[in-house]
Amino acid sequence: MTRPLEKAVAAIVCTFQEYAGRCGDKHKLCQSELKELLQKELPTLGPTELRECDYNKFMSALDTNKDCEVDFMEFMRAVACLCVYCHEYLKGCPTEPPCGQ
Repeated sequence: MTRPLEKAVAAIVCTFQEYAGRCGDKHKLCQSELKELLQKELPTLGPTELRECDYNKFMSALDTNKDCEVDFMEFMRAVACLCVYCHEYLKGCPTEPPCGQ
């Protein structure tokens, strides 16, 4: 039986792979791929309207090696930060599982 954390890891890897490589390197996200991933996969976690310059800033923050693409390690740093943020935000909430488990 697959556990929720195993499913989450698989979902992260598969989601990255689904979007990466549409415009070039299949192991990296270009800005348009990252933008599409954010819009389609995290629609409720960000502002409803992001401007192009917002995506430029986000891309710049994630692209630590400044190659104008986001590799899996850079992507995972963002996912980890998002998880930490959510954990901190939910600290004061009731102990019921947020996922309906």
